[in-house]
Order: sequence, then structure tokens, then C-alpha cells
Amino acid sequence: MRICIDSNQFVFGIEGSDPASEELMMLLPRLEVVVPRLVMKEVTRNLSDAQTKSLYALLNKAPRVTIVDEPVPADLVNKYVALGLPEKADAVIGAFAEWQGAKCLISDNRHFLDRLRPDAFEVLSPDEFLRHYYEAVSG
Repeated sequence: MRICIDSNQFVFGIEGSDPASEELMMLLPRLEVVVPRLVMKEVTRNLSDAQTKSLYALLNKAPRVTIVDEPVPADLVNKYVALGLPEKADAVIGAFAEWQGAKCLISDNRHFLDRLRPDAFEVLSPDEFLRHYYEAVSG
């Protein structure tokens, strides 16, 4: 299953400030993940140099994590702005998840969790994703 992860989950997971996000980072080598370059830039701006090195060491062990440089189609971004995402960056990430065929967007961003109910993918908190993931692998 292809997933997209929002920037805060990377930051919280690498910092160790949220157990579910930290566990999500440890699962990266087993997951198919697509991430826009925009998210990775935001993540590295919010990490120390040592934390950034840890992140990239982890990504090097995760062969199915793809960082996408291509711009998200403007019509999809506009669709997510119309759905009520207040920030352009949030609209871009929602549009990116749909464009890349992600089955879910993992985020604890209230704009995503409270306002966004897209048809193209599911929005899950890290805890919700982990619950679904472990049910799927054990079932």
C-alpha cells in the first residue's frame, strides 16, 4: 500500500517526541512511501544537523521511500484549496497524495483530520495508521 507522510510525523519521529511517529519512522524500510520534496525541505528546516543525518540514514535503509521533485498539477492543488485547506502547503500535500495514488495520508494536522474527506485517499493519524498496519500484517 502506497502512503504519504506529512512533515510533522517525520519531525516528531526523528526527535522522538511522539511514540507513534517514532514507530512509523522505524517502519519506513517496510513501507511504500511517496513524499514531495516540499515536505522534506520543511522537515530538514525543523531538525538539527545531527537529526537530519539520522533521517537520511534511515531513508537510505528504506528503498521504497520516494522523494518526488516534480510539481503537483495545479488543477489538483486548486481542488484541495476548494475543499477548504487553508494553507497552500496543505493543499499541495493533499493534491500530491491523490496525484501519486497514495491510499492514505498520515498526518496529525487538524486541517487534514477535521476538514478533509477526500475520495482518493484516507487521512489517518499516526496511531490510526499503526493500528491498521498491524491488523493487516497479523490478519
